Amino acid sequence: MIRKLMLLLILSALLSLTGAALAQENTVLVDGLTNPRGIAYDANGALYIAEAGVGGSIEAQGPFGPVQTGSSSRVLAVAPGGGDPAVILDGFNSTQGFNDYVGVQAVVVDNATIWLALGDGPASFTFNRAVIGLDQISLRTHTFIDAYTLEAELNPDGEDVTSNPSDIAATGDGRVYIIDTSGNSLLTWTAADGLQMFHVWEDLPVPTSVALDADGNIYVGFLTAFPFPAFGAFIEKWSPDGELLETFDGLTAVTDVAVDAAGTVYAVQLANGFGDNGWNPNSGSVVSVSADGVTPIAEGLSFPYAMAFAPDGSISVTINSSFSPAGSGQILSIPAGT
Repeated sequence: MIRKLMLLLILSALLSLTGAALAQENTVLVDGLTNPRGIAYDANGALYIAEAGVGGSIEAQGPFGPVQTGSSSRVLAVAPGGGDPAVILDGFNSTQGFNDYVGVQAVVVDNATIWLALGDGPASFTFNRAVIGLDQISLRTHTFIDAYTLEAELNPDGEDVTSNPSDIAATGDGRVYIIDTSGNSLLTWTAADGLQMFHVWEDLPVPTSVALDADGNIYVGFLTAFPFPAFGAFIEKWSPDGELLETFDGLTAVTDVAVDAAGTVYAVQLANGFGDNGWNPNSGSVVSVSADGVTPIAEGLSFPYAMAFAPDGSISVTINSSFSPAGSGQILSIPAGT
């Protein structure tokens, strides 16, 4: 019950605000999005966008009570060089609960596979709480990785059985890392070994994101639990063998982490704090982190969620990713060296 109560507080608190205007100027790459979550570039420079959607009109039983659900989550792509986004994958489960929407939460393009993290949803929709792999050309699903069943079988933290895959990272040689936020776990998958538990956190730090560096080290970002103390979030660096190597702290509400080719670690912070009315509006940011501390890259962002490195070295970041009207989501470009 402890984790269930904490998750209820987290989810309800996350959604007490609506989107606000951007407080600093950056180039808008894409607009008109609805709850944009993870983004990724493929080897040719095409930009893939996961939209969580707006739920639907079907009433179903979610993990913590009745929810409105439907098939409004989807994946879009922007051709190399820019242009309007086109819907390439549609009809994924989108569930409204605690004033938030959960659908396709992350996208990664690895060699010829598009990997998608499908978030939590009602049991009556079987195509959720999982990671799927699709052929990049035919867009047919070839791999289904069932995070919920592993959580139900192992329940490693001994709390309520619930699963919400929120982020993924791929090594390029067939290994996929998966963050299960509700399971407080980091999972690994290969075709040979199937789905395995890499690490579980038993103190409910709410892991949200995972990234890899050139040496195969693994970086995990954390939102932290209610009441989401300012500067209480952190990023952990793990070796491929499961050794905790380093912790970067002094962060707030980390929703994404990334590492560039030079080894610089970046984080997206949803907001700079949580007050009586919820998350502080127009206070999200992109920062770099190191042993020396936290350096702002872009500030005053409206509920940013995820980032990706563009072919030109700039950072693309989603804003108005939650708590915002349908169609208000955007992807901004932050110049390299900002």
